[in-house]
Amino acid sequence: MLDPVSPDAWCLHSAAVTVTPVYSIAKIFTAAAVLRCLDPEREIGAVAPVPARLAGLRVGDLLTHRSGLGDYGAWPEYRRAVAERGDAWSEEVILERVELARPGLFRYSNPGYLLVRRALEEQHGDRFFPVLRRLVLDPLELPAHPFASRADWAHCTVEIPAGVRAYDPRWVYPGTFCADVTDTAAALARLLSGTLGAELPTVMCRTHPVDAPGHPLSDPGYGAGLMTSGNPPAIVGHGGGGPGFTLFAAARVDGSAAHGTVEARECDDAPLIRRCLAALR
Repeated sequence: MLDPVSPDAWCLHSAAVTVTPVYSIAKIFTAAAVLRCLDPEREIGAVAPVPARLAGLRVGDLLTHRSGLGDYGAWPEYRRAVAERGDAWSEEVILERVELARPGLFRYSNPGYLLVRRALEEQHGDRFFPVLRRLVLDPLELPAHPFASRADWAHCTVEIPAGVRAYDPRWVYPGTFCADVTDTAAALARLLSGTLGAELPTVMCRTHPVDAPGHPLSDPGYGAGLMTSGNPPAIVGHGGGGPGFTLFAAARVDGSAAHGTVEARECDDAPLIRRCLAALR
């Protein structure tokens, strides 16, 4: 990928644009959108339609994966359904079954971001992508496209094998979009440099340690939609992965440089993280 440069210089490389689903990298921008319009101290049940047993979870805890809510990624039947390229289950199936423990400890939770996605849609009376575009993607100058149905594979600028194209994007319950990972990293840098206000990056980078021995990030942590390296953080970003692609986007915490990288396959993201770290140090 390209050497790190100031975020506004990324537009010089338009000839190299490769648009793919960014998968969980979208959590960066979801968290930013939520924090722009919702109090993180609010209970999710006050701002979104959710099952009664989840209504008392705090928005801020959902954004930082500290709500106690579990995940579905290891469910054998989920993995089988995705591998067989079946249609996504209803959201209610996920929310009725997902485990709930006491809040406080880090527990990565896609269902948690499903809930905050619902809050965005409820508060703005629109679907996820148009809301995200208005609140954060357009202000951060990130060219992006929806990724919410199989037809949206058409937004990709690389050849998508038939077996990948059969994947139903609705399996990405937190919501995501298609974009170039380099452009996405540059948008993160703009966010960190204060394009959406000086307070937002401070809140998003308020990190909690994550117990992850051997992780490529030194002193790994997680803020609000951000994986962090260092305490206090020096580099922040997020990974994404799903059928067809593995990605990582990162930036220096002051927004002075950014780097994004993608592999056209599902793979361990550790080499991609190391690539970003090396480019930004």
